[in-house]
This record gives sequence, structure tokens and C-alpha cells, in this order.
Amino acid sequence: MRGKKIILETEKYSNRSPYNVDQNGDSIEGGALNASYTLVDAVARVSNILGKHGFEYGKDFVWDDQEFTDDMDDAISFTVGDEKIMVLLGLKQ
Repeated sequence: MRGKKIILETEKYSNRSPYNVDQNGDSIEGGALNASYTLVDAVARVSNILGKHGFEYGKDFVWDDQEFTDDMDDAISFTVGDEKIMVLLGLKQ
């Protein structure tokens, strides 16, 4: 998809733990989880926000990858084809 790449700080869209834990807070992960639950939750939430405003995944935007901000905070990147998306996500006025 052609468009502009945007980077969104993950913690602005998800506060979910990156892995499942038991009642003691110990990890109960056993398999190969390639993406943390935090990352997947943030991608789902951003996609949901955009979908509720009439934007279509694969046509108007796509998730690209996990990224880092300039301060090395976890982030997610999308390619967006409509400037209105940047306004909606607070990246542009």
C-alpha cells in the first residue's frame, strides 16, 4: 500500500500485559509468541478506532511493524493513505 508511515506509541493504545500471568504474577507462557499481547492489543484498538470512522483495513491503512519512538519506547507503525487518519489519531491538526 502506498501512503505515509506513522508511528504510534503503544502505551497510548494499550495497557495490557505483554504476556499472560498466573495469580502470583508469574508468566504462564509456554509457546513461541512472536508478538506481545500489548502490541497486538494496540494494533487491534487502532484498527477498531479507524474502522468505526469508516476507514477500511487494507484499503485506507495497514499495520506495518513494531517500532520504537525516538525515546526508545515501544511503538507500532501503520501506513495510511488518507490525511484524515492522521488528524483522527491526533498526529496532525
